[in-house]
Amino acid sequence: MELIDALPLNLKTNKDIEKFLSEDFQTKDFKKAELISKQDQYNRNVYFIKNGLVRSFYYENGKEITTKFYTEGNLMANTDTLFQNNPTRYNFEAIEESTVEFCNYAKLEELCAVSLESANFSRFVLGNIITQMTDRISTLQFHTAKEKYLRLIHENPNIILRAPLGMIASYLGISQETLSRIRSEI
Repeated sequence: MELIDALPLNLKTNKDIEKFLSEDFQTKDFKKAELISKQDQYNRNVYFIKNGLVRSFYYENGKEITTKFYTEGNLMANTDTLFQNNPTRYNFEAIEESTVEFCNYAKLEELCAVSLESANFSRFVLGNIITQMTDRISTLQFHTAKEKYLRLIHENPNIILRAPLGMIASYLGISQETLSRIRSEI
């Protein structure tokens, strides 16, 4: 999937955006289990998952806590670095071989000054990343374990085939035993 194809139909593009996508975005292939971004670093890149599966996670009391899965067509960034200028708490890891496009956030900010269409494109990218975060927080706060699982399966139907169950349980905030029980009930 190409980033240009992931844009909403009502978002107008122009030559500046097309030039930005072709000149300022880089493409890199990552092997399974390879880290794309590491915690405690200042990573100012914005990423687009062209193909593959990536997760974000952090360490808590020696355990890996999965916070999000990113599949084809998803955008991701270390918002703690971009917006607060702090070293990131999170790692991005390729769960399977993945192709990722990325650009430096400063380039995206520069694009905003070029035209209204460019500013709207930038707003789309950042809005998408922020919406993912608010949806995640809402799900964690207001849904039961079963509801969280059903939502994950609805949003990512093949996630059970693509990600280890331990990562999925961590993402849902439940034990693997609870995940197994929920799966057997459905």
